[in-house]
Amino acid sequence: YDGISHPVLGFDHFLAMVCVGIISAQIGGKAIWTLPFSFVIFMIFGGTIGILFEINKGFAEDLVLLSGYMSQSYFSNYLYNIIEYGIIFSVILLGFCITMLIQITLRTVTIFVIFFGFCHGMAHGLEMPWAVNPIFFSLGFGLGTAALHLFGVLIGYFSMQSNVSKTLLRIMGSFIGVYGLYLLI
Repeated sequence: YDGISHPVLGFDHFLAMVCVGIISAQIGGKAIWTLPFSFVIFMIFGGTIGILFEINKGFAEDLVLLSGYMSQSYFSNYLYNIIEYGIIFSVILLGFCITMLIQITLRTVTIFVIFFGFCHGMAHGLEMPWAVNPIFFSLGFGLGTAALHLFGVLIGYFSMQSNVSKTLLRIMGSFIGVYGLYLLI
């Protein structure tokens, strides 16, 4: 439950993952399955690294408490801040990619999606509750993300059917990009 709910209830995660599905439907062809698949694979990879950093941080803090030495700054504390900017930029760039429709190459979008998938996965891993099983947590956020991508593909597919819905989709993409700018500020 914790793994599935994390991408769904975090509004910035929700928007970015739905955007990936919409963009893949806008591009069409093999992008409908390659973009969401790439995102999920690199998100699970990033999540695994995030979980390892979080576990390492917890063990290091326990050792510091046992030995009585002063606490150090850990890499995962700084990494979390960097990852949050990656998530915010995913909302901005993916929202504006929807606005531009198919004017960006598949290769460029794939690079964005892979990087942003890694950032989202790292955030999921670093925020994993200590009381959950890491494997089930990873499966949960992978399934939650795949469901959001499918939701985005359906939105994109049905929105590409008429000029009015394409225009509404572009407006929605602009609002998502502006919301990302708001998060950045």
